[in-house]
This record gives sequence, structure tokens and C-alpha cells, in this order.
Amino acid sequence: MTRFYSKEEVYENIIQKKLIGVYYFISKEDKILYIGKSKNIKQRIQQHLKNGRKRLISQFFKIKIKVLSSELEALLFESQEIKKYLPIFNRRLRKVKTTMSLFEEINSQGYKYFEIRETKTNSIIEFNSKKIAQNFLLRISKEFDLCDKINQLDKSSKSCFKYHLKACQGACIELESPKIYNDRFDRGLSKIYRFPMNCELEFKEARYSTYVHVRNNRVTEFGVTNKSAYKIEYPSLDEIKIVTGYRKNTLPSIIELNQSV
Repeated sequence: MTRFYSKEEVYENIIQKKLIGVYYFISKEDKILYIGKSKNIKQRIQQHLKNGRKRLISQFFKIKIKVLSSELEALLFESQEIKKYLPIFNRRLRKVKTTMSLFEEINSQGYKYFEIRETKTNSIIEFNSKKIAQNFLLRISKEFDLCDKINQLDKSSKSCFKYHLKACQGACIELESPKIYNDRFDRGLSKIYRFPMNCELEFKEARYSTYVHVRNNRVTEFGVTNKSAYKIEYPSLDEIKIVTGYRKNTLPSIIELNQSV
């Protein structure tokens, strides 16, 4: 269900209470300025009006509300809508914080690798320092037999040091095929997210069950059983991070996990 409210109606406080969903601040020219989500949209919009960014409040002309059924559905829907419309005030907010983060990349030879960079957008996981990130990556590399040179932890010009210790299967000098190596990389990525690479998750809440399909460590589909279904049109690591964070704050007893090959 989608509803529109004029600026005057918003200030007259006629929005219903405790709506779960995604809301849009829209300009007079019908341009989306900001997208947010909340379990109580009325309360969240009031917070914007009272303490929000003055330029956003002065520029918006109306508000659109997309009513949804669960918090997780709203989180994932919001993520896709922000990628679709790229609202200017969302972009500004995302630039505020920076940290050391881990990213998934692929080199010119076709080998996947982890890279540590000082940014947060679309990262796998964030750390408080580069040293902590490097130590984490060393542990993942050891557990899944990944090459330190490919992961940019070893600066050797030829084979990595681990190859001489027979702890690397030679991807650094292309003795191992990218396909075999990347399979271990994907299993390492799955370990970070604590999900199987390919699975179906169901989060049971009081009234609804929100489902999430994961393929190759990416969310591909989500929705609420018997109510909604959404395909991921703008894939990134953001969605799997949303699900990981949501699960961390949810009792394990309300989650069903079905693994598929």
C-alpha cells in the first residue's frame, strides 16, 4: 500500500501510528530527496521535522509512504530503493563516516581476493583499524588456504612465502585454476557472513514470516510469505549485511535455515 501526504498534512500530524515501511521526502519538482525506513513512520517523520537536516525539511513538498509488513522487509526494500533513486541526502549521509573495511574484488587473472580500504560503502565488514583488518584477513586466508599475495598481504614479486611452506597451492603463480581457488574464497566469504553460500532463510515474527533467498553469498529475493515478493534488481553486499545484522539481533529460535546446493 502506498500513500501520499502533503507538507501541510505532515505538519498537521494526520499520519497513522505505528506504520512499518519506507518513506520518501519528495520535492516540488517530484524529485526524491531522501528515503528512510522505520517500524513507526509517524514517529520517525516527527523526529525529522524536529531535529532533521534543515535543508531537507525546507526543500520537501510531500511525503510518500510505502507500507510494508516487517522490519526486515523494510530494511531490504529501503536498500534497493536508495540504489534505484540515489537521493541526494542519502548520499551525503553515507559520506559522513569512514573506517577500514574489507571488500571483495577480482584480479585480471580471474582470482577473487579481499582488499582492505578506508571506506564503508558496499563493504563486507568494517574494522576500527587497518591492523585489526589485516589480522582478520590473515585468519581467513589461513583457514581457507587463500593466497596472501593475491590478498595483498604478501608483497613478493613471484610466489608468496606460504607457497614455499606448501601452505599455498600456487594461485599466486597461476598453478591453481581460478575456479578451484574462487570456490574456497566463496566459502571464506560465507564464513564471514555465517550463512551457507546458497540457502533460504525464514524469519518468523508475530504476524508474518519474512523470507530471504541467498545465492553465491548474495541476496537474490526477499518478501513476506503470502503477501509480497521482490527480486534484487541492484545487487550488492549491502543486502547480505542487512540480513546478517538483523539475525544478530533476533532470537535464533525464530529463524529457519534451509541449505541448498
